Amino acid sequence: MNARPLLPLLLLAALPALAGFRTAEQTVKLSPTQTRATVVFETDGSAIRKAKPLCDCTKLETSGTKLIAEVNTATFDSSVDKQIDVRTSDGLTTRLTMHFEVPPAIVLSARSLVWVRGSAPEPQVLTITLPEGSPIRSIKDAGLSGNNYDFVPETVSKGREYRLTVTPKSTEKGNLERLVIKTDCADPRYAQRIIYLQVKAGK
Repeated sequence: MNARPLLPLLLLAALPALAGFRTAEQTVKLSPTQTRATVVFETDGSAIRKAKPLCDCTKLETSGTKLIAEVNTATFDSSVDKQIDVRTSDGLTTRLTMHFEVPPAIVLSARSLVWVRGSAPEPQVLTITLPEGSPIRSIKDAGLSGNNYDFVPETVSKGREYRLTVTPKSTEKGNLERLVIKTDCADPRYAQRIIYLQVKAGK
């Protein structure tokens, strides 16, 4: 009598137990200003015994085979994943994942501008774009955290595109400074953006 191979059984034993959910992942598309979202998961028949969110932003309600997640999305300003661990009546456990997608309210051509120490202090251009549907209507102001740079603001298309030309006063010494862009949006997620300006040593 031939012995049966043990390897497939060992591999199966090593796999994590998964409850029979109809889907373990869901994608939710949010508007830029959305502050709450409801996500519903259902099992294929097993009752939900215990559910634990892995983030304080998620509150759960269970009803038989249904799990209802109420998520506070007030701080989401980009794509983010939130997860829930669930145990069902069959003794199995799974991790549910919610993928939240938030369209950008403001698009920057760069999050930092860098010059090499000792190089020519050439100007660099930062472009700011407000996509259609953005809660931001205009760029209200911009300011520097120090005095190592000069910048010139320009409105390319009001309410749509802006440009900042930034020039270091000198590249002889290293420095790090912030350029703070302020918008007219009351939502704190979009009230400002920070661009880092730096002169640093080359490789």
